[in-house]
Amino acid sequence: MRRFCTSGPVDKNTCYYVERPELMEEALDHIENWRYFTVSAPRQTGKTTFLNEIVEKTKDKYLPIFISFETLGRIENESEFMEFFKEKIDFYLQFKYGKSFEYKKISKISHINRYIIEMSEKFEKEIILMIDEFEKFNNEELMNEFLHAIREMYHMRKGYKLRSVILISVNYLSGVLEDNASPFNIAEHIEVPYFTKEKVYDLLNQHEKETGQLFEEEVKELIWHNAGGQPGLTNALAYDLVTKKAKNEKIITKVHFEKTLNDFMYVYIDKNIANIITKRKKKKNW
Repeated sequence: MRRFCTSGPVDKNTCYYVERPELMEEALDHIENWRYFTVSAPRQTGKTTFLNEIVEKTKDKYLPIFISFETLGRIENESEFMEFFKEKIDFYLQFKYGKSFEYKKISKISHINRYIIEMSEKFEKEIILMIDEFEKFNNEELMNEFLHAIREMYHMRKGYKLRSVILISVNYLSGVLEDNASPFNIAEHIEVPYFTKEKVYDLLNQHEKETGQLFEEEVKELIWHNAGGQPGLTNALAYDLVTKKAKNEKIITKVHFEKTLNDFMYVYIDKNIANIITKRKKKKNW
């Protein structure tokens, strides 16, 4: 039996999942047409789930590589960045495909083009490079060099076998990519939106169909109204209702929802604040 997902990327085998066909069609069309583009979305909007779905839909034809700069930290020099970059790709190839790519030490950003070509030749597939949390690249000089290297490949992307580069962030990357030399200054941009009302109802209906437990229509409306379609909060409200407030009940009522809403407003948040205070006491220098 599936459940409402309240953390991490959604596994469609274990969690209720809302399709985004229009958004997916747009992204796949960009990839098919050799476009480089950006994707942005606030936290807990299903961004990572959407990107993982792109991987699944393209991996038979291409070689999608999905890495993150979340743990990049403060990079002091080019060699340090390239070591991080290569390690991320090596790990993903092994984790996702069970493959390894032996390549000589890569210490310069200008080496990326040869690195991509040889990877494509080995696996006999064009590369889709997806970089999440790109805004964490906090060394402006190195970031500019990296973007210029991508731009060089962009102009001859069919020769380099780099079919698409997708930069992903929490916020729109316009400020980061405003350099005229960036291939992304005129690139398409995709924003992963909150759920529409129809998608919220779709999510709740999946639970009804699989379990037989029903939401009163007013409860569905209240979930939509109070979460505003925010995927993380929508799932969290529904999860609290079915596992706590209305567990083993056949119908989830407004009374159940009011208890859930009260806890989200006054109980659960208090626990979060208490946790912050506790950590604050341990850090006397804060």
